[in-house]
Amino acid sequence: MKPIHCMIMVSDLERSAGFYEAVLGCRVVDRHRYPGHELVYMRGSEGGFEIELIEAEKPEASPRVETPLWHLAFGLDDLDAEYRRLQGMGVRLDPIDDYFANGAVQTRFFYLYDPDGNQIEFLEARGRYARPKA
Repeated sequence: MKPIHCMIMVSDLERSAGFYEAVLGCRVVDRHRYPGHELVYMRGSEGGFEIELIEAEKPEASPRVETPLWHLAFGLDDLDAEYRRLQGMGVRLDPIDDYFANGAVQTRFFYLYDPDGNQIEFLEARGRYARPKA
């Protein structure tokens, strides 16, 4: 199986599309209506995986939870530089933290949040998250 996309419910489609474009470097690759909803598909410069943003015509049709039960994750070669870049943009960030498993640091990470509070994780590309060597 090949991952295709991740759907994210948003309250303001244009605001969220602008956020994912500015913060993650994604671009809109498709846009259409689905019964009761408007959708925007966005893709980054690497790979074919897409983020599907979906806004309900009637907000009460799509219940929201206060704490996200999921997140998107992206691997980075320079976590500290990306953190500084995002700080400069004024987006909501959690501090950089170490992830320990089996008695060792597996990776470093931080979370940022989109305009609806959806969680996005940035991981240092090390261990199983490292880019394959050419």
